[in-house]
Amino acid sequence: MAKNKTVIDGPEIRIIEPIGRFEIVKKVVTHFIEFEKDKKGKGIEFRYPVEDLSIGKKLHIHRPGVKWNFDFKVEIPPNCGLEEGRHDQIALLLRNIRNSNEAVFNQLWNIIYNLYHCKNNNVDAMINKTSIPSINNIAPDVLLKVIKWLFIMEDIIYWHYEGRAFLYNFFKYVIFEENNTTLRDTLDKIRQRKIKPEKIKKLLENMGIGWEIP
Repeated sequence: MAKNKTVIDGPEIRIIEPIGRFEIVKKVVTHFIEFEKDKKGKGIEFRYPVEDLSIGKKLHIHRPGVKWNFDFKVEIPPNCGLEEGRHDQIALLLRNIRNSNEAVFNQLWNIIYNLYHCKNNNVDAMINKTSIPSINNIAPDVLLKVIKWLFIMEDIIYWHYEGRAFLYNFFKYVIFEENNTTLRDTLDKIRQRKIKPEKIKKLLENMGIGWEIP
């Protein structure tokens, strides 16, 4: 029997100013607390718009996530080319972009680097400086804004930088791994939740690539 569920739409959360990871977490969590404090109850969930997308939709985050504290899920817009938006799917997408158009990949990766290190949280402003085209029918702002909020989600689940670092360095590993057999084995274990950061660190080390912290 399906459980009764009520989804409450909350006010928009905007993170575009140049602030660091801890300030972002504080702002997002405070937003949750202030809006949800008198609305909690059995079967109640929350949905917040966080980004305007070039495809004419908004990107939303949805609470609670899987851990039932302050975490959330990033809602992947339908038919945007990101499948379910799993970490392995996005990593393979970045790998395919690099293999098909390295110049576009380098532009995307530079923005992902800035988002990872919180050097710039404004995706639209960064895209406007580069004029990155759509590739494989994927709008670059959709891809980048989803990645931005996946980084923020990791910061909220893991209060130190480890979740954000694992995601970013996992992307690096999948993008640059040249041994397809090792890549397939690693992805299988990731999907089974059998890979820890130490394994990715070792794989990167074997490739001559260092683990990068934010």
